[in-house]
Amino acid sequence: MSNPASRADPASPCRYWLALHPDLERPIGGVKQMHRFAEALMACGREATVIQDQAGFHPGWFDSSVCTVAVAEWRQRTDLAPERDVVVLPETFLTVLDRYRPGLPKIIFNQNGAYTFGTDPSQLSQSPAEVLRLYRHPELLHVLCVSKHDEQLLAEGLALGPARVSRLVNAIEPELFRPGGPKRRQIAYMPRKNGRDAAIVAALLQAQPWWPGWQLVPIHKQPQAEVARILRESLVFLAFGHPEGFGLPLAEALACGCALVGYSGLGGRELFALGAEHGVALEVAYGDWLGFVQGVAALERSLQKQQPAVLQALLAASKALRARYGPTAMQASVAAALPRWEAHLPACL
Repeated sequence: MSNPASRADPASPCRYWLALHPDLERPIGGVKQMHRFAEALMACGREATVIQDQAGFHPGWFDSSVCTVAVAEWRQRTDLAPERDVVVLPETFLTVLDRYRPGLPKIIFNQNGAYTFGTDPSQLSQSPAEVLRLYRHPELLHVLCVSKHDEQLLAEGLALGPARVSRLVNAIEPELFRPGGPKRRQIAYMPRKNGRDAAIVAALLQAQPWWPGWQLVPIHKQPQAEVARILRESLVFLAFGHPEGFGLPLAEALACGCALVGYSGLGGRELFALGAEHGVALEVAYGDWLGFVQGVAALERSLQKQQPAVLQALLAASKALRARYGPTAMQASVAAALPRWEAHLPACL
């Protein structure tokens, strides 16, 4: 991490301040993507600084050199002006939108539409009517999201309209998440979300008469390089994440040449659709444990009959995924979205 002053661009027409606290070390895809958004803003010639608890903090599980500032220090700044300074808040910060540096324009970066009304599915953090009111707050310039599903939810469901919502491409790291080396009869999965479902499906798979020769490999708290290695060796990725704003693990698995079986989490529907175009993805309804077993069994039969064709299909899906969700595509989506809200900022015109 670097001090914000060391990377400042005095010629930048706008400055973006991305709220990302408290400081958390565990792998959270939304944290990495907030850093990637900051990098894309800087590539567009804007200043972008991540607001953290401590300026020197870094999660440690991905590469990033974005500018940072401690939240206490940022709150003391006296040079912020609504004509050029924009605060970017995660969807989980909605409840503090009108108290987070009042007077500055805001952008909500909604990376999971399912968290729009709160992160606890068993209760509402505030009334739906209050959420809708805040999404129409006069300081809120624009709303960003990362999947087609959430774009429709926000524009149509929340009735914000297409002019106030932009979808950014959620980029993977194609140099890391790519095919490579021989595949094993190996199935990777992440037990962090819906671990009960993962344990049940694992037991069901191991009870199948065709199972000998296969193995399950859980991915949990490993560094990115190790995650990519496991995925490159695996033939299948079982998806238990639900709900998902996009499903970054799905994209990374498909990029590594894995077939997908499991939950789309709604946000990952477009990824399952891409895989299905090549015959290597099967979306399973939430809670349908048998669907996992049937999906893997179907792949086993295909491998027995036409393994070379299956492997070619996995490579084709990987190529399509890495082209559609790579850094260049993300950068282009940010550049295209910027004028939609900067037209309302005098210093940016």
